[in-house]
Amino acid sequence: MEISRDTFNQQRRPRFGNGNPERMQLAFWEWMIRGEENPATDVEVGLAGLGLMMRDGKLKSGYGPYRARDLFNVPLNREEGPIWTFERYGATRTELPDGRVVCIGGEHEDYYDPDFYIYNDVIVFGPERKIDIYGYPKGIFPPTDSHTATLAGQEIIVIGCLGNPKDRRPELTPVHSIDTRDYRISNLDTSGTAPGWIFGHAAELSTGAVINVRDGQVVEFKDGKQLFRRNNEEFSLDTKTGVWTQTTNRNWQQWSIGQDDGGLFLLDHEVRVLDVIPQGLERLPAKDDSRREARFLVRGVPIRIIAGVKWIEIVVEGDLPDEICHEIQAVLRKRMQTLCKKSCVVA
Repeated sequence: MEISRDTFNQQRRPRFGNGNPERMQLAFWEWMIRGEENPATDVEVGLAGLGLMMRDGKLKSGYGPYRARDLFNVPLNREEGPIWTFERYGATRTELPDGRVVCIGGEHEDYYDPDFYIYNDVIVFGPERKIDIYGYPKGIFPPTDSHTATLAGQEIIVIGCLGNPKDRRPELTPVHSIDTRDYRISNLDTSGTAPGWIFGHAAELSTGAVINVRDGQVVEFKDGKQLFRRNNEEFSLDTKTGVWTQTTNRNWQQWSIGQDDGGLFLLDHEVRVLDVIPQGLERLPAKDDSRREARFLVRGVPIRIIAGVKWIEIVVEGDLPDEICHEIQAVLRKRMQTLCKKSCVVA
């Protein structure tokens, strides 16, 4: 499959669909998905053999936008907009009983990258290497990433989203339904106690048409700013009635510690989280990624530390008196100031 410069120029940019759905018959997009005929342009053949390349001092995928930039000699230019790609983070892939695989949304890179974009399309892999790409108006299905996609009968239920900052509404939990027979998307109206604007969570189908949701983070507004808070509760959604139910009531306290000047933590994650723990306290195994997380005990209650680029999250996984929690805040803030040699704040 070959792509001409004219085809690239006409089809290089992401776009919304006009129908629900619109079959997006764009040869360049399909070429980007298939990743065929991707010759090594690097002297480092070893990287090319792994589908990787080094560009501008950064390791990039040979199947992402740089594939097209190299072929058509297109320099990085934010004003020209992103190049459409199937290389994404926070997308979902749902396998259907008949063998089809339905891929939903996702994000390429982050806001600093000229090819940054959050997608709202549905891409279906069918038999005999068939690929169907479906687009939607933004009002039907907004740009969606870090969601979950759960198959319930003939429907794929899409819950949550990180999305673009201007689209986030903390009082809402986005829920959409994709009909696997024609890929039409419907907004699912819900009621009850929902998790809020949740993303990066887990979801699984329980009995009947009930989906259980746990973990992840939720978006909150504080003093006019968006903050991410760890979701410590569990919820269930009845997809037949649209009713949300909160199934736990942990109400754990949590805070975030960041640099007063808004700077980034550049220390190694593993060293940082382990060094934050006060000496003399019992350490516990991390729940997830030990490079980013650490846990210790205070009066028999686990305290969880999650290291991020800009914030260090602290979660008290149980009940402790307020004065003890305030003391933990102060001690951990002081230790972070010592580590990063900067003033830190608690949010």
